[in-house]
Amino acid sequence: MEIFKNEIRPYVAKTFSGLENELATELKFLGAENIEIIKRGVKFEGNRELLYRANYLVRTAIRILTPITEFKVTDEQSLYDGVKAIQWDEIMTHKQTFMMTADVFHSQIDHSHFAALKAKDALVDFFRDKIRRRPSVDKEDADFYINIHISQNVCTVSLDSSGESLHKRGYRIGADKAPLNEVLAAGLIKLSGWKGDIDFYDPMCGSGTIVMEAAMMAMNIPAGYYRAQYAFQKWVDYDEALWQSIKEEHDNEFKDIDINIVASDRSEKAIQIAKRNLKHAGLHKDIEISKAYFDSVVPKSEKGILVFNPPYGMRLTENDIVRLYQEIGDVLKSNWSGHQAWIITSAMDAAKFIGLRPSKRIELYNGPIEAKLLCFDLYAGSRREKSPDYRKKLDSGNYRSGKTKYESNPVPFRNEEDGDDDRRSNDRERDARPYRGAGRYDNNSRDNRSYDKKRSDSKSYGDRGRSEKKPYRGGGGRFSNDDRRDSHDNKGYNKKRSGRDSKRSDSRSFKKEDSGFKPFREGDKKPFRKRDNESSNKKRDSKKVTVRFKRKRLD
Repeated sequence: MEIFKNEIRPYVAKTFSGLENELATELKFLGAENIEIIKRGVKFEGNRELLYRANYLVRTAIRILTPITEFKVTDEQSLYDGVKAIQWDEIMTHKQTFMMTADVFHSQIDHSHFAALKAKDALVDFFRDKIRRRPSVDKEDADFYINIHISQNVCTVSLDSSGESLHKRGYRIGADKAPLNEVLAAGLIKLSGWKGDIDFYDPMCGSGTIVMEAAMMAMNIPAGYYRAQYAFQKWVDYDEALWQSIKEEHDNEFKDIDINIVASDRSEKAIQIAKRNLKHAGLHKDIEISKAYFDSVVPKSEKGILVFNPPYGMRLTENDIVRLYQEIGDVLKSNWSGHQAWIITSAMDAAKFIGLRPSKRIELYNGPIEAKLLCFDLYAGSRREKSPDYRKKLDSGNYRSGKTKYESNPVPFRNEEDGDDDRRSNDRERDARPYRGAGRYDNNSRDNRSYDKKRSDSKSYGDRGRSEKKPYRGGGGRFSNDDRRDSHDNKGYNKKRSGRDSKRSDSRSFKKEDSGFKPFREGDKKPFRKRDNESSNKKRDSKKVTVRFKRKRLD
């Protein structure tokens, strides 16, 4: 066939949504030409050697296709005629098996399974009409994998050079619940920018997919090193010598690592599965794995990166998933300062409870699940304190953004090694600053009270600097019970307010630590007040008597 005769061929590499740029970068590094990024894939051109290298080395590709023909489709008959017109006897023989798959988008034919069956019938009828024999279909281990792609009524027939999906690396012999796809795991690591030069952690490793992909990258192990075969090895133009030379070239580039790759999980079952996978891949000596909760994992150096895939809430209740992400945020803040954390999740409502602002958000798809990859830069202090502009302001006396409020006595920046003497001196400097309250004192009427005393007095009168006391009007939260009792002279009013406050003393305000989104727990709701039937009946009867008595008097 003409496609096998050409030295430079067109190819299409498929991937997950969100990983197209990383895939294009890998193909460009291998020498691909005319690269074009498409939705969930990359088009490129190259020779047969590039096809072999791409299948063996590229980590973010699901499969690599070789288009053989393209034609317009208006109905199922045009699809049948277009597939049957291909000279299939130049590609395969009737003794070889095949498997047909189809992808349909925005077309008159709107069912992918029906399109695959129609194309299969056309291929079988081609051989039956020509030699009265037909090839068989094998869905498990076929010799040829054929892909039908229909979009905007244009059909592209391609040969799949990979065969089984490239995410099946060959190193994983077991998996825990909801394992992460190997291609997606490699894409997460590449998106994080990790180059194998700092420590790597996965505190929720599951079956160990992320740490195994990280170890293979750091040790320069090819993505297809553990894989047994590819579909292109059954093609008529397969070059065994070229393939073996490519494998030997890259298999001799392994290197040792001098960093820590640490994996942990709270599930004993997941840890045992991960250990078997590491042993099968020969990476059990390069990855440290143990059963541990996230809050008990201690970083081994001052700088590192965390990449992990926490639960999304599919098998957890709403309260449990919120509590989980709260604990993740607490542990990151307290134990992992100086590190960078990358978390992939689809539970964005629960991810807000981490309590950190992500520096990056990347949209991805974990299979059919829409997810986001969040990056958190963890600092010992605030991000503003780490910026060079903030340090310049400290040196010049402008310790706050904009113009300093107290330029004459700026408060110095307190480092960790500062002692209690510096803290007391800062308090003295703060008390020595001129008081600029909420209008109650002008420049001529300042008294000699301390700064803290004036602030406390100002709060008791309100922040607006009113000179007279005002009655408590509710709705606030700035006044204590003592201020409420002293804020009005009417004793009856105070008595009425105190009675209301005592009734409300048992209620609880909503806090972030509560186990859910509801403002009250189930046992905290006040029961409805039961109606006193006897008193209501007496009142109703007394009204009736009064009305009757008045009517008698009028008569």
